[in-house]
Amino acid sequence: MSEARQRIRARFRKGERVRHISHLDVLRYWERAIRRADLPLCYSQGFTPHPKIAFAAPLPLGFIGEREIVEVLLEERIPPDRFAAALSTQTTPDLDLREVTEVALGLPALPTLLRWADYRIPLREVTLEHATESINAFLATATFPWRQEREGKKAREYDLRTAVASLAVEGEEETVVVNARLSCGQELTARPEQLVAALFSQATVDRYVRAGLVLDEPSAALAAWRKRGQYE
Repeated sequence: MSEARQRIRARFRKGERVRHISHLDVLRYWERAIRRADLPLCYSQGFTPHPKIAFAAPLPLGFIGEREIVEVLLEERIPPDRFAAALSTQTTPDLDLREVTEVALGLPALPTLLRWADYRIPLREVTLEHATESINAFLATATFPWRQEREGKKAREYDLRTAVASLAVEGEEETVVVNARLSCGQELTARPEQLVAALFSQATVDRYVRAGLVLDEPSAALAAWRKRGQYE
């Protein structure tokens, strides 16, 4: 097993033409691109070593992702801009880098840091007035019990209102776009399809766009604020 000496976090785009490829295919794509770029990728030990590549959350099939997050462990340190330059030569416009930074090796695993996902949802067959009324009524409620039926699995029940951090609508009368920040943590994850089913059951959605992911990273100042109500 190679020892990790650097942790690189990259944000990337998964575009229209590749929105129907699987998460496993995306993983393979990045592994091959990193190898072709001759970057010092770390691998696990054992008979079938695996690349040390982690995603914040798999993007559902058919979704467009504008700022997805992947982390890569390297066995040698290199400047993040050099990493980005080398890897960009091996990517396509449909799966391309947007941002590269270095983060601390000691941070918790990437999926455990994920808290929220931002979605952009274009609706058809819904007027701007109806969408605005539905959203205002939803935001005015304290709770919104929701039952999600799942084929071949037990139905899932949860409070949809708790899972929504923000919700807004924009556009013109026949061009309605809903912007939503939904819970995407380990305790509760809400899918935008369920939000549409609950509030806009007559609407048609051609595609969902995950515009970004929000991480809750450890911070000494934030921990102090949460404990004492003020920053130190």
